Amino acid sequence: MPVRILVLAILLAVFAAPAAQARPSARALLAGCERSLDEADRAAVFQGQMRSVPGASRMQMRFTLQARTPERDRWAALDAPGFGTWLSSAPGTSRYVYTKRVENLLAPASYRVSLRFRWLDAGGAVVARARDFSRACRQPDPRADLVVSSVGVQPAADPARRRYVAFVRNTGRTAAEPSSLALTVDGVLLPAATVLALEPGEGALVSVEGPACRAGAPLVADADAEESVDESDEADNRLTRSCPPASA
Repeated sequence: MPVRILVLAILLAVFAAPAAQARPSARALLAGCERSLDEADRAAVFQGQMRSVPGASRMQMRFTLQARTPERDRWAALDAPGFGTWLSSAPGTSRYVYTKRVENLLAPASYRVSLRFRWLDAGGAVVARARDFSRACRQPDPRADLVVSSVGVQPAADPARRRYVAFVRNTGRTAAEPSSLALTVDGVLLPAATVLALEPGEGALVSVEGPACRAGAPLVADADAEESVDESDEADNRLTRSCPPASA
């Protein structure tokens, strides 16, 4: 997965006598997750924390940035500046904290770090190891998403016809350009109706006149029927319901 990343690293080391602990103490944290419609403003802040153990002179940690996308529902490692190398504390450090900020994140995707820790004695030999994963920073899809929330049936001037009214809403995070609504009544496709541009969270009633449907016959409404809007989810455009009885 291609990704453009700017990494800023902040190092904090506390010098003191090594702390005596029964087992390694280390963890990976998601310290911040900044979401935005603009790629340049999307960022994640990850932090590794570890404490010294008996026999250790120095501590090291290695960050691996991982991502998961809707197309690939498994975590995969990403190449990023400053990742994949061992970062060392100074000798005698009792607590070692390292923070990485990752910017220009692509969306939709989730990001986390896999952190490996190791403790070295004065001769450089490994005396303990550990591994942890941070929580994920989820960057939602910034695109629009059109859905049909409801379809109603109303009388028309001609008793043999009906007025079908659909409510189309943009549930996405950016504005949707003008689009079209297609309504199929008992297998018959009616002329498409125009749906005006919709801001995020905004909805509109769209009406189409056609022949009266039989009670129980399927009514199928498709938002963005001509696929003119780039949506975050193309699978939720359709709503199907049954035609109500004539008295309803």
